[in-house]
Amino acid sequence: MAGRLRLSKAVIALLLLNALLIAGSIGVSIKAASGLPVPGEDPEKAVTKIEHVGIVCLAAAVSVLGSCLASGMALKDIAKAGFAASTERPEMRTYVLILAGLAEGIAIYGLLIAIMILGKV
Repeated sequence: MAGRLRLSKAVIALLLLNALLIAGSIGVSIKAASGLPVPGEDPEKAVTKIEHVGIVCLAAAVSVLGSCLASGMALKDIAKAGFAASTERPEMRTYVLILAGLAEGIAIYGLLIAIMILGKV
């Protein structure tokens, strides 16, 4: 049991690191694309614009992170039950593959939502 506990803490740490890297990379790329404020522009508006872009980037990162987490949890359960079912009945393999594809679709939907969010910036 202690081995599983350490593994789950490692997985959680990797997921958090992944979320931070995704949020940071999206934020940096959009900040670099937006450039510096135009000369003569009000500096307060430029700061507000940067804060708005940061919140949008955070929303996109949370969308991807949440959908990938949900997809991973669903795929874990499908694989566990699918291997057990295909051992007893080999004709169930096709259904397991279809269900696994549906679980992976959750991650793709999160990515599409993130692209739509970033497209509004």
